[in-house]
Amino acid sequence: VGGRTAEPYEKFAMFEMTRKNFVEAQAVLLRGAQAVADLSIGGDGKSGLTLAHLLHTWGVCEYHLGSLARAEQLFDDALRVTGSEEGDSSMRSLVLYSMSRLEFARGEYLLAQHCVGLSLKENLLPGGNSLIWKLWHNIAKKMENEHLATRCKEQALLRWEEERGGTVSDLSRLLGERQRPRDYIAAKSSASSNENNQRVLPERTGSVMKDVFRKTPWYSKICPPSGRMDKNWYAGAKLWEL
Repeated sequence: VGGRTAEPYEKFAMFEMTRKNFVEAQAVLLRGAQAVADLSIGGDGKSGLTLAHLLHTWGVCEYHLGSLARAEQLFDDALRVTGSEEGDSSMRSLVLYSMSRLEFARGEYLLAQHCVGLSLKENLLPGGNSLIWKLWHNIAKKMENEHLATRCKEQALLRWEEERGGTVSDLSRLLGERQRPRDYIAAKSSASSNENNQRVLPERTGSVMKDVFRKTPWYSKICPPSGRMDKNWYAGAKLWEL
């Protein structure tokens, strides 16, 4: 496929995956990992990051092939070779998102929630993105936490509106609800006299959310996010929808 850099292997494998040729993609990713694995040892940060992307793509490929244990190992490897600098936040967020998707598929909803929360913390877009909030909404529904599910749905719709330039109809259908954004505003206003409104989902910078992350083993190593999420995040996350 292409020399001693991971990117050509990953791109070709992603192409095969979009055609649902997961076995062929698996073979390409294996060859790519064998060709470039040593470059991340003692190499620059870019080498480790491109290898992390390849390992992440391979992990999603293994998921589609039904090998969940192998997918978990590859996600662990991808996180291990990802740097700890602020510039690596996008990759860390993507791997943690995929870890959450994997645990969700296994029915391990507490672990899934743990990972999606970390993914949100690493996400460079202010307030996260719609895919992260949509996943958290699905997790909360499975955990029968309707209050949290409602707040996550609201955030997902708001982020989708921002990302798509003001329309929320497509995501509303994906979430199984046809309410307009003004319905959420009205519902939020009508609940203002209810004592339960003190338990609304905080923004990612809120004190309650910070308390959640202080309980995670990686809290002390997470850098404050800034900037914007790059397109590779969305490309990697969309592999789950194939």
